[in-house]
Amino acid sequence: MKARSLKTLPLLGCLLLTACAGGPDTRVDYVKTRERFQGVVPCVDCRGIDTDLVIQRNAVTGSPEGFYLHEVKIDAPGGERVSTSWGNWSRHQDVSDPSRRLYVLQPELGSPRVYAPLESGSLQPLDARGNPMVDDAGKTVTLSPLTPDLSPRGETGKAGRHD
Repeated sequence: MKARSLKTLPLLGCLLLTACAGGPDTRVDYVKTRERFQGVVPCVDCRGIDTDLVIQRNAVTGSPEGFYLHEVKIDAPGGERVSTSWGNWSRHQDVSDPSRRLYVLQPELGSPRVYAPLESGSLQPLDARGNPMVDDAGKTVTLSPLTPDLSPRGETGKAGRHD
């Protein structure tokens, strides 16, 4: 009987230690490697520019890796109506408001574009002076984040569309 209790004692000790041991609080931060935004920004010679912006991040560090910007002028009179650009982007702090973050897009060709990420998840395009762009009615313009439809092929999501 004594030999049997000596064999079970280590087993009970291990079980007790396992039950009491708690693992570390492991927090996993999800890095969005690709985000897509869409909206209409003001235009001087047309009704607006339909904008589709994709920004990419490094999967491990979350640092900026590149962007793709597709723009279509709505009801533009003649000339070039579609524009596509790509390049690098970076995060900055606004000099006049240190609490405001900025995304600066530097296309391979053309001038930089500046956006302010909002708490809602939208991006606010800024003009050359760093002011938020507004439409003809004086309303602030934003690019809305697009959520990918993760439903299987053949099924439609709530929005009723396939990607």
